[in-house]
Amino acid sequence: MPTLDDLPTLASFTPSGDDLLPIYDLTGSGSSKVRKVSLNQINGVSAADVVSTAAGTIVVSARLTLIASGSTSTVTAPEPSGSLRDIIIMNGGSGTATVSTVAGAIFYTSLVPAGATSTPLLTTATARYLSDGVAWYRTH
Repeated sequence: MPTLDDLPTLASFTPSGDDLLPIYDLTGSGSSKVRKVSLNQINGVSAADVVSTAAGTIVVSARLTLIASGSTSTVTAPEPSGSLRDIIIMNGGSGTATVSTVAGAIFYTSLVPAGATSTPLLTTATARYLSDGVAWYRTH
């Protein structure tokens, strides 16, 4: 049975949500039961992952973006190949929002045709997007 002594020694660092941590998986199969899990899977959303902003032109810079205004907003999702690969946008205001991609990226959702570069986000709605490194997929 592996022990913590079997793991390589890691240099000190300041963790971020996408850092991977080694874990021992009792239900795993194969020669090694040591797996990796992201810090986000363990901690969920932390305070550093949340940005609250007023309406207008908004660039997503955190895992969770809250829109808190009564005006119409335009939200730009980051590169799908960047460090933010799982984003949540909450429209907590009374205005509608349009979520757009950066140049060259596309959305796949049930609300817009395949390959669209923008998608609506209605008042009091929440949308979660996951990236495969090429495009954004709306999961809810």
